[in-house]
Amino acid sequence: MSGAEVHEEAERLEHAASDRLIDQIDAMLGRPAVDPHGDPIPDADGSIETPRYQSLLTCPLGTVFVLSRVTKQDGEFLRFLEGNELTPGQSICVEHRDNAADHVLVRRIGSQESIVIGMRAAATLLVPMCSKA
Repeated sequence: MSGAEVHEEAERLEHAASDRLIDQIDAMLGRPAVDPHGDPIPDADGSIETPRYQSLLTCPLGTVFVLSRVTKQDGEFLRFLEGNELTPGQSICVEHRDNAADHVLVRRIGSQESIVIGMRAAATLLVPMCSKA
């Protein structure tokens, strides 16, 4: 099952499952702090720890980051990311930004291929905050 399909199923389950079932699933998964897209998961009392992130549009070029969160979660975009192995936990770097052509070039660490991502989509890919180099 793709991540996009898992997301759709989780949305359905969220509104149909009892608290007991959700707690059992949470325990079986090891009580993760984030979902597969990097979104924080509230704990049992509803508290959410939200780390500070920046988008790929503000990352210093050539700096290696770990992709931490994807805020655009429509199925087509998630399939694009999965197909290019751009998922939370993946080490990446922004190689180039082209404002005139409205895109960025991103490379997964360990790969020689660059991936073209539109600026609006790149703005939804978040990495941990850092100071600009």
